[in-house]
Amino acid sequence: MPLRYAVETCPNNPTVLHMKLNEAAENGGRVVNVIWQPEHDVIMRDATYDPRMPVEAGYVIILEYFEQDPANER
Repeated sequence: MPLRYAVETCPNNPTVLHMKLNEAAENGGRVVNVIWQPEHDVIMRDATYDPRMPVEAGYVIILEYFEQDPANER
């Protein structure tokens, strides 16, 4: 069975994270990793204005899905 990977993002809210993890499991996904990212500033190098861009805290979810082989779907 071939594998497919997906990356989901989620706001810094444990309830929403729980819902996204349950949704992935219902769709046959397996959680590979969950990463929490704190609030931080990203510096835009080519900006002619204030180069700092704020990024809110949140989660990055890495999922793995098993895909069915079309030849075996009979």
